[in-house]
Amino acid sequence: MPEHVSSPNPVLVIGAGIGGLSAAIRLARLGYTVRLLEARQQAGGLASGFTLAGFSFDSGPYILLDQPGLAWAFRQLQVPNEALPLRPIDAVYHVLQEDGSVTAFDRSLTTTAARFEAQEPGSGARYAAFVRRTFRIHQLMKPLTFTNHPTPLKVLRAGGWRHVPFLLSSLGTVLEQAGLPLSVRKGISIWTHIAGQPVSEAPSPMAFVPGLFHEVGSFYPRGGMRAIPELLEATARAAGVQISYNTKISRICTRHGAVTGVETTQGEFIAAEAIVSNSAGIGTYTELVQELKPTDKQELEALPLQSPGVCVYLAVRGLNPPYYIRFKLRGNGCTAFVQPGLLAPELAQDGWYPARLIAPLNHATAASLGPEGQHQLMDELLAEPWWQENIAEYRVLHQRTTFEWGREFSLYHDSMNPVMTAKFMRQGRIAHRSSSIRGLYLAGSATHPGQWVSFCAISGVLAANCLAEDFPRRA
Repeated sequence: MPEHVSSPNPVLVIGAGIGGLSAAIRLARLGYTVRLLEARQQAGGLASGFTLAGFSFDSGPYILLDQPGLAWAFRQLQVPNEALPLRPIDAVYHVLQEDGSVTAFDRSLTTTAARFEAQEPGSGARYAAFVRRTFRIHQLMKPLTFTNHPTPLKVLRAGGWRHVPFLLSSLGTVLEQAGLPLSVRKGISIWTHIAGQPVSEAPSPMAFVPGLFHEVGSFYPRGGMRAIPELLEATARAAGVQISYNTKISRICTRHGAVTGVETTQGEFIAAEAIVSNSAGIGTYTELVQELKPTDKQELEALPLQSPGVCVYLAVRGLNPPYYIRFKLRGNGCTAFVQPGLLAPELAQDGWYPARLIAPLNHATAASLGPEGQHQLMDELLAEPWWQENIAEYRVLHQRTTFEWGREFSLYHDSMNPVMTAKFMRQGRIAHRSSSIRGLYLAGSATHPGQWVSFCAISGVLAANCLAEDFPRRA
């Protein structure tokens, strides 16, 4: 039975990432007293930004691929879409293949398909058909994105029975069945390298990405990706959320299987009626909660982890148009050169622009390299000529290893979240409502299909909705 909230204790939200901010706003809009606890000095988590040598940088995400998903979350949070001006990206990305050839993806499906057709007759039509088919499936399944813990029955009721083979396949199988050239398949599956997983294990919904940027568009917010958490933070404050920075949680306190509050690293106990954790999904259970069955802990700790990789923050003189993201394949991995100056020329300072050189890494590889090996890898990437085309000169402003990511953002084992494999997605991911601790709810990328900011925002809304169902406000 739902428990009517009559306690003077607030609802606590741990972590002011996109999911935590969204949960806090949603709960405040529903009338709850909400306190948001953040370990760092600013909100946003990996989606936050910072200034270095006068240049503005986003820390993590660099593209908005799911604008409709973010718009849905904004509606639930009563945030007008026009509060976040977006710049459309026409030349989305290109991939430098290992043989030196280039596979490019534009906003225009016609332009992209024509380029493929010129390279291999028949491939343009197959690519266009692939995009139209996967986008239809995406549109059919999209409502489940806004559903807490979609079950196989919900998938079937939504019409998924027509696409069971697709949903049970890996991305690799879906791309092979489409009959696309290997170079195009590698170009589409570049996002699996970002997610730190082989294409053979990646979930089939990753095939939706081309349809999204062709049919809906991809975007870069004015002010950078950091503009999203900045908007949500301002909205949370206006909604009455109390935000406490520099407040790191050491333990979620429970009694008889129900939350009672949290303990900070300073030894302070903060009572709570219920808790939404936007901390790492695995870490919430294995590091913060004491009452967890050993078998449940072992199962969570066995999940493969996604590394944030390494990142070099640069000031570059000149730009290399037209593609916003330039990828280079390297074995089972890739490197990305991100040029926000192509979309936001106001970022320039005397002809210099901020840019990032990013290398995703397998989590085990990152750990084995160690800090010294990761710095050596970044030095090797900087020496490569492919990203320096049309760049007159560059300055290295900062190099960030996975270990630095972990320390600065309190990441679980220097990871962003569990790798969203096809198997993990079919299992339902980590649930928004804890099945073992009453009054505990989870938001963030571990509870949704991936690391996208839209998914994190949606997860916060869904976690808040679960809490409101279980602890309805007393009239």
